[in-house]
Amino acid sequence: MFASELAGGWFVHMSGASSTSATNPQATLDMASATAALEVAVRAPSIHNTQPWRWRLGHHGLDLVADRTRQLAVADPDGHSLLISCGAALHLTELALRLDGWRIETTYFPDPDDPDLLARFHPTGRDPADPVLAEEVDAARRRQSDRRPFAAGPVSPQERETLRAAGSDSHAWVDFPDRLDRQVELAVAVSWADRAQRKDEAYLAEMRHWLRDPDVHTFLDGVPADAFPHVPADHPRHTDVPLRDFEVGVTGRQLIEHDVDEQPLIVVIFTPTDTPRDHLNSGIAMMKIMIQAELLGLGSCPLSQAVDLVAFRAHLRGQLGGIGLPQMMLRIGNRNNSLRVAPPTPRRGPSTVLDMIDY
Repeated sequence: MFASELAGGWFVHMSGASSTSATNPQATLDMASATAALEVAVRAPSIHNTQPWRWRLGHHGLDLVADRTRQLAVADPDGHSLLISCGAALHLTELALRLDGWRIETTYFPDPDDPDLLARFHPTGRDPADPVLAEEVDAARRRQSDRRPFAAGPVSPQERETLRAAGSDSHAWVDFPDRLDRQVELAVAVSWADRAQRKDEAYLAEMRHWLRDPDVHTFLDGVPADAFPHVPADHPRHTDVPLRDFEVGVTGRQLIEHDVDEQPLIVVIFTPTDTPRDHLNSGIAMMKIMIQAELLGLGSCPLSQAVDLVAFRAHLRGQLGGIGLPQMMLRIGNRNNSLRVAPPTPRRGPSTVLDMIDY
């Protein structure tokens, strides 16, 4: 459960706490435990696969730090998407540490003078690993963002409510704009944002910088061509809510069926306010939903054009009736099992994102 707000904007979250286990002040994370946790945490999704995070290991625990050198200057000038990406990595860090038997106290924004220090994971003792955590971690490892059309058939009502429960708590909540009028409003908002970005040469240049051709580039970041579909100009996709088009000088290698009417479940994550903590919470909610979708056998993919910029989010909020502040969107649906499984998108390993410090 979350504790009350502390002075200076600190927040504390007890993860994996046991009422029968006493706190052990001598508990110390070692390099092996941190490395094992980051093997999972680096699988978090991030905008353009920028992976805008680092971790620091010291005597007081493990820190998650925003890597501003990987922030998108055009598509993410206020760091909104960076924090959502880091929120997803934050949740996976907690899951992996708990699976390793650690009882963790997580402090959000522990240093008011360092806003890029996003979270500190402080070990307080050991607990038996929960087998449910192993299932969630396995799902997080194998999850991929599927940008192809999903198979026909809606997500069932029971699956919808399971996804809603996974992404909703007192800090963020999930809604599905499934009424026809709200679907139209959502489509208008996403299409408006998509057109604005496609007309921005700086945005297109930034996207090209993060595209990778597996036959040419040796890379551990960015979006590889075999992770997004090729959509011929003379045969566009039949979809009301456009996906981000990565074919900017690089041809996608995922093949898709033509003339498929796409009807995925659109998930919108809302928060009550619009602070950096809300952005982290949205990333946590996103990661929980994606893990749950994987456990249900569903495909998922971020749908983030309409939330990239402050103006886009304000427009989307107006279109959706102002029920909260929209922070992130996902598309979820039944996988098309006739399609080839895409290779995992490369990630930087723990050794490249983990620093040892003395503090």
